[in-house]
Amino acid sequence: MNRLLLYLTACLLLCPASLRAEFRNWTNTDGKIIDAELVKVVGENVTFRLRGGSSTIYPQAKLSEADRNYIAKNPPSAATATASGKPAEATTPAPIVAADRKAKWQTKMAKAQEEAKKTGLPILVLFTGTSWCPYCVKLEAAVFSRKEFSTFAAKNLVLLKLEFGPGGSTNSKEEKKLQSDFGVSGFPTYFLTDADATKLAQGGYNDGITPESFAAWVTSAAKPK
Repeated sequence: MNRLLLYLTACLLLCPASLRAEFRNWTNTDGKIIDAELVKVVGENVTFRLRGGSSTIYPQAKLSEADRNYIAKNPPSAATATASGKPAEATTPAPIVAADRKAKWQTKMAKAQEEAKKTGLPILVLFTGTSWCPYCVKLEAAVFSRKEFSTFAAKNLVLLKLEFGPGGSTNSKEEKKLQSDFGVSGFPTYFLTDADATKLAQGGYNDGITPESFAAWVTSAAKPK
């Protein structure tokens, strides 16, 4: 038993640092601390893996001088593995989201799909009519206009808002097609989809809905089946 323990200890000590997850505190130029693992460096940007498993892209220029020097002396290896010892390539890639990303409402499906493929995030497709639909106005006030939703969406969603006229009317051929493809008959109706616009879940307004309950719905719907 002692020999086995000594062998495992020696392996751990001799194992290259690039094969072990190394989380450390990184400091940006504003003094904010980020607890993360350095994954890769591409040009002037670095990719960090956070402890929760998600990844974020960060400009090196926003890191402290000490951290920039650390990266120069300790560049990440392509052979980096996860803490479990399995190669990172063997797992589903985590979303790549810039640290300063702000989720903005797109109005075209193609643009939303492009952003979803780039970030790895699901799309929230909202069919609404805030100029005439009282429940659309209530949903906007209860969830989408709130700071808590904006903060959540920045890290977790690509946003697509389709505004319809009274009764669901529109002069846009694209919006009419999407309305038909998604089978929308009432407003507001929203869907969570993947980058190919495949529906993952559907929802609408309900009394008591909050940014927190909406975030929980997104998280549950987006989990791999």
